[in-house]
Amino acid sequence: MKKRKAFALLTAAAMMGTVFTGCGRPGNSNNGNTGNNGDGTEPVKIIIGHTDSSQRSTHKWSVWLGEWLEEQKPGHFVVEVHSDGSLGDSPDMVAGVKLGTLTMEFDLASVVATVAGDDASCVDLPYLYPTYEDWVEGTFENGGLELFNEAIEDAGYYCLGMYYNGMRQVISRGKNYHNAADLKGQKIRIAQNELNVEMWKNMGGNPSPMAWGEVISSLSTGAIDALDHSLGVFNDFNLHEIAPHVTLTNHASSPFPVICSLDWLNSLSEEDQALVKEGVRLMCEQQREEERANEMKYIERFKAEGATVEELSAEEVAAFTEAVQPVYDLWRTKVGDETIDAWLATVPKH
Repeated sequence: MKKRKAFALLTAAAMMGTVFTGCGRPGNSNNGNTGNNGDGTEPVKIIIGHTDSSQRSTHKWSVWLGEWLEEQKPGHFVVEVHSDGSLGDSPDMVAGVKLGTLTMEFDLASVVATVAGDDASCVDLPYLYPTYEDWVEGTFENGGLELFNEAIEDAGYYCLGMYYNGMRQVISRGKNYHNAADLKGQKIRIAQNELNVEMWKNMGGNPSPMAWGEVISSLSTGAIDALDHSLGVFNDFNLHEIAPHVTLTNHASSPFPVICSLDWLNSLSEEDQALVKEGVRLMCEQQREEERANEMKYIERFKAEGATVEELSAEEVAAFTEAVQPVYDLWRTKVGDETIDAWLATVPKH
């Protein structure tokens, strides 16, 4: 596995040779101080890149980090936040973190896993955490964050915290889905990765990987029946207007890890490391609370505007959880029993 990781890193680095030329241009700067700290040293510059909208909570709280660091140590940090993929696509930015062309990046764990290896994708295992509360406890109290860091360490990355991207749900043109029979023959648009494909096959659907740019037109024309994503995405793109059936499946937690390079983190003084870690912890905690509250508003909006929103029963969740066990068996062959068992041990016991 380490050989595969090394090869992936070398390949990403080669591809990145020209992508980030000049990417240090001014962006959404949170601190106008670009001089020195008064003692002859330059401020610590932190460039954060992401593909989310500048209107989303993830961007808002990333900007907040710069404000908080300025309060803690005036003039010592300069934070820039670049939204909407302005520094490149997700794989470009993950590679850029390792190359040092940007400092932090957040996106789906599956993007990091393309470089770090299959161990990093375990956080997205289906029904690992069947509720938001389970995800929070499993990740931040029971060791999930530490396991994710173990998975990406060999690739040279460190996860400072995790944003809440939203539990993954399903929005459909024609009906709600409560079991495999409902999903039979249904084309579900998914992000292209093996874990997603296998999950939806076992849940009974017809997984259809598709570039995001094709999704809205495909839903509108019926080329696909449904979409697997978060409530925030359904809301931001008004998808309930063309696909008025929302099923709260909670089939994956799908967080946004906030990553930096180990080399960069270790280059900081102990004091600066502690400040950055604490700042990102607070940043992510507040974002998670806001995004979760937003989800409740999205559900009320969908209902008010005529969409049918249905939640799975405990029995239906149990049936889907049983159906996706072959995915766990497959991942055991990839990452080993010890790794899978360690992740399962983080699941809250109720």
